[in-house]
Amino acid sequence: MKQDIRDLFTNEEDLKTLPDDHRAEFLEKLKSQPKKNSNYIIWIRVAATVIIALAIGYSQFYKQPNEVEPPVISQIKAVEDQYLKDIEKEWQSFVAVANDEALVARFKKRLNELDADYQEIAAQFQNDANNIEIIEALVDNLQTRLQILQDIQEHINILNQKKEQNEITI
Repeated sequence: MKQDIRDLFTNEEDLKTLPDDHRAEFLEKLKSQPKKNSNYIIWIRVAATVIIALAIGYSQFYKQPNEVEPPVISQIKAVEDQYLKDIEKEWQSFVAVANDEALVARFKKRLNELDADYQEIAAQFQNDANNIEIIEALVDNLQTRLQILQDIQEHINILNQKKEQNEITI
C-alpha cells in the first residue's frame, strides 16, 4: 500500500470536478445517519425548570419580611434617645456635685424604679404602638426622671450656696 503521494495528484482534472450525483449522495448519507436522541435535552430542560421553580418557591416561602417601622415608632425612638442622653448627662453632673453617698443611692434607687416602670410601658408600646396613652406615659416617665435629677441638682446647688454664705459670714 505504499504509494507516492505525488502520483496521486498527477491527475488533477479528476480532482477538480465533482461527480454530478455528489449533492444527492451527500443528502442521502445525511438522511441515513441516525438522529440524535433529543429526548435527554427535554428532560434536562424539565429538570432545570423544576429546580428554578423550587428555588423561587423556597425563597418566597422562607423570605424574611422587611418590616418597615411606622414613622411614629422612629419618632418615639428619637425622643427616647434624646431624653436618655439628657438623663445620663444630668445624672453624671449630679454624682459629681453630690457629696452624700446615701443621697446618691436613694436617687439611684428611685431612678431604677422609674426605669422598671418605663420598661413595662415600653413592652405595652411594642404590643400597641398606636395607643396615644402609652406614648404619653413613655414620655411622662422620661420627663419625670429628668425633672427629678434637675430638681435635686438645683437643691444641691442652693444648699452649696447657703453653705458658702454661712462660711463667708463666719
